[in-house]
Amino acid sequence: MNLVTIGKISGTHHLKGVVKSNLNISDPNVLINEKVLIVKATGEKIILTVTKVSRLVGEKYTIEFAEIKNKTEANILHNGIIKVNRNVLGLAEGEYLLQDLLKMKVFLEDETFIGTVTEVFDTAAHDIIVVTDNDYEAMIPKIEPFIKDINFSENKIVVDLWEGMRELKIKK
Repeated sequence: MNLVTIGKISGTHHLKGVVKSNLNISDPNVLINEKVLIVKATGEKIILTVTKVSRLVGEKYTIEFAEIKNKTEANILHNGIIKVNRNVLGLAEGEYLLQDLLKMKVFLEDETFIGTVTEVFDTAAHDIIVVTDNDYEAMIPKIEPFIKDINFSENKIVVDLWEGMRELKIKK
């Protein structure tokens, strides 16, 4: 099974076992009637069935599970990581999740290796990929002028960096 992480449970919502969560997928309604795997903060895993998803604000949602009936049961899920089978997300050919970029090798257009993707995060303007090697770090906007090619079969990203985008890491 090809599981992908789609969010994290941040707490409970009211008394009926509803949980609050941050989800990083574009359409959380695809989860309704689907099974998800919750990896609890203790490492224990539990499979639950999503019955309802409602938006709170931004990427914050409430989720109701068929198996969770009260706040006490929901509290056990706090800080749980939500994973789902990739097929549930209905990704079309050529679509991918930002987390799919992690650990990909990054090269300049002249084939110079500059590091590996170690982090991906979004900003209000666009997504950022963080590329590091032993000595340098680059924060590269995931937009056209900088990202030239993403090749999943070769595990390779080709980028164009502007002066000052790749900096010496500060040693601690």
